[in-house]
Amino acid sequence: MSEAVLEAAVTKIVDRVPRSGMQARLEAAIEDLIRACMRFPGYLGVTVMRPAPPSHPGFRLIYKFATPGQLRAWEASEEQHRLVRRANLYTQGEPLHHTLSGLEAWFTPPANASYPSRAKMSVVSWLGVFPLVYLYGQVVHRIVPLSTPALLRVLIVTALVVPTMSYVVGPCLTRLFRGWLRGRAKQT
Repeated sequence: MSEAVLEAAVTKIVDRVPRSGMQARLEAAIEDLIRACMRFPGYLGVTVMRPAPPSHPGFRLIYKFATPGQLRAWEASEEQHRLVRRANLYTQGEPLHHTLSGLEAWFTPPANASYPSRAKMSVVSWLGVFPLVYLYGQVVHRIVPLSTPALLRVLIVTALVVPTMSYVVGPCLTRLFRGWLRGRAKQT
């Protein structure tokens, strides 16, 4: 498999709490960061959640890049370093960073939203797992000798299903069913 196929979209979450009286300056610094980020290869989008005291006193930035390598390239760039140093001047303490990819990012809701129900997540997961198990099972049945122990055949099938679900099928199904997973109300 090519490296591009193995690498899937990645999400970076950064939480920044503004220093007292510095919210407007931090917001301007964040806007500059976003403008620069948008021009970078692999950028897929960003969501900014504004402070909502007392439960969420800071900004939450949710960046999405096509691959972990492209996110790393953005984070290693001199422009990003310069803009982060500027944002740090207006940030209370150290910003919190979280990176999500693969299974972890499938069902991550936007800030201020709840996770989908386990039943809905199970249905979407099953919609991906069932056809993959069937298809890979057929392939393994044709390629691996029938004398191979059943446990080894199952091991091969699951070794193919899990990464395919994590990096290809799972993210696609989550995007396809996002409205249902998030329980969006019908527009009247």
